[in-house]
Amino acid sequence: MGHDVFDLNGLAASLSATLAEVLGDDASAHTADAVADLTVPARREHGDLSTNVALIRAKRAGRVPRELAQELGDKWLAGPGGDVVARVEVAGPGFLNLFLSDAWYRGVLQRVLGALGEYGRDCLPLAERQRMNVEFVSVNPTGPLHVGHARYASYGDALCRVFAFAGHDVTREFYVNDYGTQMTRFAQSLAARYGQRLGLATPLPEEGYQGEYLLDLADRLLAERGERYRSALTETGNDVMRLPAGVLADLKTWGRDAILAMFRTTLGRLCVSFDVWAFESTLYVGDGSTRGFAGEVAKALSDLDSEGLLYEQDGAVWLRTTDYGDDKDRVLIRSSGEPTYFLSDIAYHRDKMDRGFEHLIDVWGADHHGYVPRMKAAFTALPPHDPARLELVIGQLVNLVESGEAKRMSKRRGDIVTVDDLVDAIGVDAARFLLVGRSHDTTLELDIDLAVQQSSQNPVYYVQYAHARICSILRNLNDAGVALGEVPLAGASLEQPERDLIAALARWPQVVASAASQRAPHRVPIYLAELAAEFHVFYKQCRVLGESTEVTSFRGGLCTATRAVLARGLDLLGVGAPEKM
Repeated sequence: MGHDVFDLNGLAASLSATLAEVLGDDASAHTADAVADLTVPARREHGDLSTNVALIRAKRAGRVPRELAQELGDKWLAGPGGDVVARVEVAGPGFLNLFLSDAWYRGVLQRVLGALGEYGRDCLPLAERQRMNVEFVSVNPTGPLHVGHARYASYGDALCRVFAFAGHDVTREFYVNDYGTQMTRFAQSLAARYGQRLGLATPLPEEGYQGEYLLDLADRLLAERGERYRSALTETGNDVMRLPAGVLADLKTWGRDAILAMFRTTLGRLCVSFDVWAFESTLYVGDGSTRGFAGEVAKALSDLDSEGLLYEQDGAVWLRTTDYGDDKDRVLIRSSGEPTYFLSDIAYHRDKMDRGFEHLIDVWGADHHGYVPRMKAAFTALPPHDPARLELVIGQLVNLVESGEAKRMSKRRGDIVTVDDLVDAIGVDAARFLLVGRSHDTTLELDIDLAVQQSSQNPVYYVQYAHARICSILRNLNDAGVALGEVPLAGASLEQPERDLIAALARWPQVVASAASQRAPHRVPIYLAELAAEFHVFYKQCRVLGESTEVTSFRGGLCTATRAVLARGLDLLGVGAPEKM
């Protein structure tokens, strides 16, 4: 049949192809309901794997489910399944249970050892692979990154790592909102703190930024620029709201760059980096002019104008987002002539499409949930009117707990718990592993006490310890002069812990594929904990050294394969794989 039966996907494909032969319908092998969905039965006596594909297809084929399942099992066992399955068994209304042979487990191990850290790479079908842009974090450059941003950063980066490993072409992007009212308020707040450092009575603006981090920035500004802005402040009567436009623009740029430098340092500590830093301000610069705006904003307005989707009311320019499912139309240009953030976002997404990405993913915080309908509507309004190309992922909050109570880790900053605070408290490995350990769309309770425990209760420690233990075993094998050669398909009967560990390894490509397709990198740490558990059982029940040459070589190969998959899985999470602990 041409299918690699030493792979769960290949095993499923082989069963599906045989079913097509039984039904005399080659096309059925390519329909969604004809693909054998292999699951692990809850009870071992029901086999190693089970599928309900015959049960699903029987009704449409006009067949008795159990009879179809039996025919499928017999034909497959007599053909491609004969070398890897000891027997098949029909159960219930039409389930087909597979009892795999040792040859199958040995074949899986051969496959893993042949690829090692590359096992599972490019597991997505070619037709599903895309050129993708993933935008995440993208916080305004007006203050430090807090623990919520740490979750979005860890999730976004892990998702990109999974995407790339599974076969997508991925670009990581940070969108810098450096245009508009919030930057003006930030610059005015910085000017006020700078003036205070000069001994001037410069109060913070009413809607300015209150964080004490601005004092640190003001000290840096004074150290770098000296008293350059003193005269501008005194000439306004110490009123930062009246600063000249040139001075304000200068402070905006300096403050933005200072904050972004902090972002890069902090994200670097979290092992997160970006391929592109896109600036909102650049969207307003360039050729062309539409409704008084240039650059990408002009292009977006022109596109929407040509579609007849813009209209004027009360001096403002509106977009007919209700034509595309929004609950009300939205303002793009205020009556004052100022653009809204929404207009910038539309232009930004148009620009990303112009850059040739097939699929766009935005990772947003929980407070952006209400923004989703209007963004989807606006994106759909833009040519080529394809909403499927934009995917908006909403992350949820993080609650830090210590000694059973909500934790404030930063006395100096009050209620702001920064990314740096978190990394200082529990380390980057624990932070990355635990922040990705739950689905992004659920609130995460991060237990600080658990995160620093060196026990099996701490999942990151448990997984890393399994990797370190395997490294120790392999060092001992090397010291004993044990050669780890190829694993033969035939040999001594396998122990159940060996079979269970290999079965866990066989699942890895499917875990990667589902983590990618479901935007669910949390499946990786869950899987790693399960793989580590299977290894610990194997370690307790199966000696590696001190057995026959054949057994020691096989178990050494099994350790090597497990170490490789653990290391790769940890890497996809941005977590280290220590060789000693």
